[in-house]
Amino acid sequence: MPRGVAAKRHAQAVFQLALERGELEKWLDNLKTIATTLSEPQLMAILESPKVHPDEKMDLISRCLPGVSQLALNLVYLLVTRRRLRLIDQIVSEYQRLADAYQGLEHAEITTAIPLDEEDKKRLSKRLAELTGTRIMLTTKVDPDVIGGFVVRIGDRLIDGSTKSKLDSLRKSLVEVR
Repeated sequence: MPRGVAAKRHAQAVFQLALERGELEKWLDNLKTIATTLSEPQLMAILESPKVHPDEKMDLISRCLPGVSQLALNLVYLLVTRRRLRLIDQIVSEYQRLADAYQGLEHAEITTAIPLDEEDKKRLSKRLAELTGTRIMLTTKVDPDVIGGFVVRIGDRLIDGSTKSKLDSLRKSLVEVR
């Protein structure tokens, strides 16, 4: 199974569990703590080593993550035994996306040729919220190749209003005329 699919499945399972228990924020905090703690290369090497006995790994996990719930520790144990521990960052990202979507919040990334001022950001955020029917958390990126206009990515949707894409389209239609 591809890594991204496995991470999504784990995140969806955790999200459903958190939703049933009313612990969305608690799980998010636990997942972030796990990801931060397990980002330590030496710890990761020990947990991934086939030479270290599984009971020793479980003991180490318990000692390194003292404030984490037992169910979250069980997730870590599962990831260790299935050799999927490196998926934790993807699981956290997917869980965050699911939690945000559940709360009616979507992340949008807008790419422009020049930096946007705060008023432009507010107007774009408001307009995107009207289009999607959700609250929008906007992040901006500057890319001079856009030339003018903007490119917006909301989840897997893309809105390309850039001058570059319009020029490319015009060029393509001129070539087809010949």
